[in-house]
Amino acid sequence: MVNNRFFKTFTVLISAVSIAFISAGCEYILYELTEDTPEFSSASESLPEGIGLEGPYEVERVVDGDTLIVYIDGVRTRVRLIGINTPESVAPEEERNTEEGVAASDYVKTLMDEADYEVYLEYDNERYDQYDRTLAYVYIDYDGEVVMLERMLLEEGIAQTVLYGTNDRYYDEFCQLEDEASGS
Repeated sequence: MVNNRFFKTFTVLISAVSIAFISAGCEYILYELTEDTPEFSSASESLPEGIGLEGPYEVERVVDGDTLIVYIDGVRTRVRLIGINTPESVAPEEERNTEEGVAASDYVKTLMDEADYEVYLEYDNERYDQYDRTLAYVYIDYDGEVVMLERMLLEEGIAQTVLYGTNDRYYDEFCQLEDEASGS
């Protein structure tokens, strides 16, 4: 009888200690998760509703007016802006490069600097082009508001609208922005 009472007491004590350790462990894990979770910036909190944006991602550099090098989940990725084209500025054949292309590239570099070289990406139907570049609509935090880079380039008259495969989500809007910028 003494052994049975001892066994029951021992079992209850071990159970209580186990529960305490498990609770402390869960609390520690929860603490660790909240400590490692990045704080959302004002840009993240102001993301447009209903749009499936991913990011923010760090921009390594601006290649030209319509291409960026972005780190997506730690992988260096060439991202081509969907739906627009800017004049050439870094083509291997020098005769293809234009002052307008350099201006477009410089404009995007200025915007990236203002956005702290962070972007959000939105994908359409086709995710890669024939050159294995990732195709995405690119958003930046501009003056506290998350805006699409393609729209900004079209509104400034720096880019032309192009249709890439079935990536046509904003095609009509882009055509209208291009027309408005050119005065048509």
